[in-house]
Amino acid sequence: MTRREPPLPDLLERFAAARGVSADGDWAAAAAGRFLLDDVREEIVVRELTEALAVVVGSGQGPEELFGPAVGWARERTAESSAAGEPVLATDPSLTWRAAPCNALIIAALFSVPFAVVFAFRDGSTVDYTWGHLLFPLVLAVVMTVVITLWSRTILRRSFSATAGIVAAGAVPLVVGAGFLLPWLSEQPLFTGSVGWHAAIVAGYLGLGALGFWRLPTDDVPDATTAQTPDDDAWALVLGGVLRSKLAYSDARVREVVDEARAHAAASGRPLAEEFGTPQDYAARFRPDRGRRLRWEALLLTAVAVYWVGKLWAQLADRSAPPDWWAVAGAVIMPLIAWRAWRMRGRAAA
Repeated sequence: MTRREPPLPDLLERFAAARGVSADGDWAAAAAGRFLLDDVREEIVVRELTEALAVVVGSGQGPEELFGPAVGWARERTAESSAAGEPVLATDPSLTWRAAPCNALIIAALFSVPFAVVFAFRDGSTVDYTWGHLLFPLVLAVVMTVVITLWSRTILRRSFSATAGIVAAGAVPLVVGAGFLLPWLSEQPLFTGSVGWHAAIVAGYLGLGALGFWRLPTDDVPDATTAQTPDDDAWALVLGGVLRSKLAYSDARVREVVDEARAHAAASGRPLAEEFGTPQDYAARFRPDRGRRLRWEALLLTAVAVYWVGKLWAQLADRSAPPDWWAVAGAVIMPLIAWRAWRMRGRAAA
């Protein structure tokens, strides 16, 4: 997470103002969202939208009429730029442990809104608040941040299968620990008050997220001018990590790309860094394996959904007490999220 302020908001406003039609701004926002979700470099996003805006202004026609659906246009422009040999992919440095507290606070702020809505509907106008109401978003955010950061750091130097094993070994105790901690927190009373206190909890998390973003260390892009030129082995190692982490390439595909780069550099008699520049820039020439990435994300979310459904089933089997609210929420929300992930995977494969 960096602190640069992109010019995209102004560009989107100019789209809406060009003809005075709000749908034009919606089209531009959808296109920008598709670019960013596909990890396209920010400068390319701005360039493509700026050129599209110039055509809209010059022709007086809407972007939908000129270019078709926003998502399809964005993907087409990305493919054309990549085919022309232009570095398209945004290859920012991976997440760091130093920035983990900031990232956790921001994620907790995002989580706090839907959880507050769920709690408000469940508890009614008067609520017996517990530590669970207060800390549920933060506990989940910490678990997610640790897992994502561990994956981001490990995939740079390990194969995909080794990384999956290491992350699974680290995630299991975290998830199990959260499974025991959350029900215990839900039994620790704080106070009884109005449902309106949920808004205060959300405001508190949003404030902590903002504080974390502005005051705690973030994953800023390092100054490339101070970096030493790596030897061929170090260059290839970094390239493999970028291909696995940013493009979701399999280990076999990574070896293929690295071997091709080595062969080309050997034929030219130049070091890899001199021949291709930085490994991040070289990796940016390739298109990500979006289908593979979405498939693994869907599988991971399905595993999480199975866990929550199993947790609820176990509580329902024990008729001595009603199921906990957190188990019901997890068993409802996570399968829906997993189902949406599989739908996205299906659309990508179509």
